[in-house]
Amino acid sequence: MRKRKSVVKPKQKFKVVMSIYEQKYPFTDKPKLRRTIDRGTVGGSSLESVIESYTHKKQNINGLKQMLADKDPRCSVEKDTGILVYRSMKLPSNVRSYSQNRETGEYSWREHFLVRYNGSNHYFNYLTEDERKNAYNRTRLKVANTSNPIVNGNVAVAWTKGLDKPFTVEEYKNNTPPTMQEITIYKVSKIENKIMKTNHIKSNSKLAKWIDKRFEKYSSQLSCSKPRYFINRKDMVEKFGKHMKSRTDDCTCIGRCWYGRQLIWIDVNFHDKYWGDDPKEFRKNLDNTIAHEMVHLKFGDHSHPLHVDHEGSKRARAFQRRLNQVLRGKKYD
Repeated sequence: MRKRKSVVKPKQKFKVVMSIYEQKYPFTDKPKLRRTIDRGTVGGSSLESVIESYTHKKQNINGLKQMLADKDPRCSVEKDTGILVYRSMKLPSNVRSYSQNRETGEYSWREHFLVRYNGSNHYFNYLTEDERKNAYNRTRLKVANTSNPIVNGNVAVAWTKGLDKPFTVEEYKNNTPPTMQEITIYKVSKIENKIMKTNHIKSNSKLAKWIDKRFEKYSSQLSCSKPRYFINRKDMVEKFGKHMKSRTDDCTCIGRCWYGRQLIWIDVNFHDKYWGDDPKEFRKNLDNTIAHEMVHLKFGDHSHPLHVDHEGSKRARAFQRRLNQVLRGKKYD
């Protein structure tokens, strides 16, 4: 199994651009563009999930519900610690630590008053009643001033509104209207494949033929039969079942070998996303992954006298030396 450089595998790559506009009170004039910020490329599962990571609208809506946890009729709040104490005849399935009154059968459990909103966790245990109300009102206002994502093909857009802060505390106290409103527009674009036109590779394409030749080369070089290999996730799922979707979508690898089944999976799409800008780098890294998995196929069995793997730093160095020998053309019986 060849490991990824990053622990988190971006299933897709997206480009994020923030455009910040300002609009003067009474907010009837056309907003003026103040600056544009290119946030570069980020990984995510969908356009909506990337937008959410910036606007936090869904998270803030859930946070509003969490802020009202102390209003639950089953709940009371400890005055000294602010911890929530629940009492009920029914025990929720997600509660692990609890006590039960033997006479009445009533369950009791405690939870920290933890609320997640605006991308971080907040302990309401330590807030006064007024501070909780202020946090609730601010979050509710932010939800109201955040749009739902608008998706059009490979582009999604969402906006947030907030008051800029060029005014003074006295203006706040005197209820003076704010002088400026700030509008941030998030534009997220899906990055298209660079070498591969689609995620599915046709068997008669140049890329598929090149991959097949590399497998033939390393099979001959390592004196083993050419394994069954797959370069399309859809084909693996159809052949072996839905469980292969998670096996080939592992967050730590870009190729996988089942040497007992003489089976190899190569994530060509990942290589395209990372190295597709340079065709030479793309084929170099793809060839490296194929050779890597072929070394596993040949020497993966623990009973093999030349067995190598990359469990631990010392064995990983030995594996890398073996891989470098194979890439340089050394033959094995």
